[in-house]
Amino acid sequence: MKPLITSVLDLNSALGGNAELLLGGGLGLYLKQEHLRTTGARTLLPLDRLPPARTTQDVDLFLRAEVIASQDAVSRYRAALNKLGFVVVPGSEWLKFKRDVEDTEVLLDVMVGPLGEHAEAVRLKDSRARPRGLGGKSGLHAFVTEEALGIETGPLRIPLKGLGSDGNDASCEVLIPRAFPYALMKLGALRDRINDENKQEGRHHAMDLYRIVGLLTEEEVEVSATLASEYADHAEIAEGNRTIDTLLAPADGLGRLRLLEYQRANRASTPEVDPEFLVKELRRLLAPSSGDPVPS
Repeated sequence: MKPLITSVLDLNSALGGNAELLLGGGLGLYLKQEHLRTTGARTLLPLDRLPPARTTQDVDLFLRAEVIASQDAVSRYRAALNKLGFVVVPGSEWLKFKRDVEDTEVLLDVMVGPLGEHAEAVRLKDSRARPRGLGGKSGLHAFVTEEALGIETGPLRIPLKGLGSDGNDASCEVLIPRAFPYALMKLGALRDRINDENKQEGRHHAMDLYRIVGLLTEEEVEVSATLASEYADHAEIAEGNRTIDTLLAPADGLGRLRLLEYQRANRASTPEVDPEFLVKELRRLLAPSSGDPVPS
């Protein structure tokens, strides 16, 4: 985990500081869980009923839509990545970058949520977005994640401290998506990877969903309810609910089976899971009248 944190701190510095980097994926969820543990926040499930935050080797960096629409902003990000020694990943040119930190390969995936009002300024091809007039060799591409509804709205702000790659203390504030877009993204990932021959990805996505709802705080329930109302008629909400209904709600649903498989394979660190709790709370999270306050 240290090489990932070092890379985030380095990128913030290379962008001039106060970059407010928006981090999703496993790293974002890890930082959120550790932040809630450190601050003693009251969560829907006590933290001792959740598995430890899992590590990852990826940094899922979400650019704001206005950034991917701007040649100048994208050029600035690319210059920062070049300065830090990031190079493109062969086969995923301009979407994925990598560098070595302390003998660990750190991967950086560049993503963006729905483009909204900035769509006209963006060239979009096969879910790859880039500013019009700026090719990948001079900038970068961002993978458009349509499921990430409201990802830029009121993200959780978390202080991040560690060592930069120069060995000096460094710190910044990072942004973590709220549970509403996080759950939609993970439902999409579960749907897309559930039939993989390697079942591990499906297991991780199912447990990440369990963690997302388990980490709900009273404030987050309120924020997510607002987002659910704003996007109530959006197709991605209907798709998320279909995924719940087909993969998690049935007793033999593959998503439910993957969740139970994860728990059985990690009994030493993962308490018993309750699939019915997961289904109920996910449905509540995606509903406009989302949920009761977190119980005391």
